[in-house]
Amino acid sequence: MIGLDTNVLIRYLTRDDEAQYRATMKLLSRKGATFFVCDLVLVEADWVLSRFYDWSRDDIADAIARLLQVHNLQFEDEDRIRHSLSAVRRGADLSDELLVALCREQECREFATFDVAVTKRHPKFAVVPRE
Repeated sequence: MIGLDTNVLIRYLTRDDEAQYRATMKLLSRKGATFFVCDLVLVEADWVLSRFYDWSRDDIADAIARLLQVHNLQFEDEDRIRHSLSAVRRGADLSDELLVALCREQECREFATFDVAVTKRHPKFAVVPRE
């Protein structure tokens, strides 16, 4: 298995550098090869695509959903990503949803955050620390 960095996914999704896009496609087309995409790479891709490419949340969610369909890409947890993408389509941040989902999976009792939007989406789990 070969791990993929964010910049490789960005080239694949945006095709903004033709030489790097061709190199990415050659890599991803290797016969019998599988590629690992960790959640952190998806979070970085979300940030890059929204900040530097001005993609909307829906555009990014659609792109990540398409990545989940690529036969030789393996992800940390596809269910966690799909669940998080569903929340993104309702206005959530991908990074927040992945964090909350991961903390739940690790059997955390609560998720401490100062992000009020997260506490509203997860009222029984996300809590604001108090003095």
